[in-house]
Amino acid sequence: MIPIQATVVGYSGKPCTIFSVYDPDSRVLAVSVESGYRSQRRDNCMVITNDTNIERDGLFTEEDLQQSINAFFNMQGGVSADGKTSRLVFSDKAARTNPAQSIEKDGIDSSGQRYRISESITAAQVAALATCWYAESKIETINRALNMAEKLIEIELINRGAIITI
Repeated sequence: MIPIQATVVGYSGKPCTIFSVYDPDSRVLAVSVESGYRSQRRDNCMVITNDTNIERDGLFTEEDLQQSINAFFNMQGGVSADGKTSRLVFSDKAARTNPAQSIEKDGIDSSGQRYRISESITAAQVAALATCWYAESKIETINRALNMAEKLIEIELINRGAIITI
């Protein structure tokens, strides 16, 4: 489980922080709690923010917004590794962070699906998008790279005559 803290400023509503947990094995993101703005890192959390004054693990920018919306819809419509549950879950304490009502599909062009974002999208909803972006693009990429490295190590062991269990 990877705890994630997303702090966002500059959108409708008050600046805020949301706390989530991502399970790379099941590929499920649980958005747990919406709280007030928090600049300090909670213990063991990955920090995602658009506030350049905060120490962070990921800087979320306007350029990442399209990718974050794609990640949100992929996770919302996706199924976990067990094939039974949704990849994206919002708790009651974080229900207002769900950005679905603030995003409207606006056709398709050569680069893929286009979206229209409401001017009233809240900082909490953008924090949820940033969390989806981070879980889908950053954590999943790291896990794929680690899995590939494990496979390369196994191949090298085979090349050296070692016996491995498959």
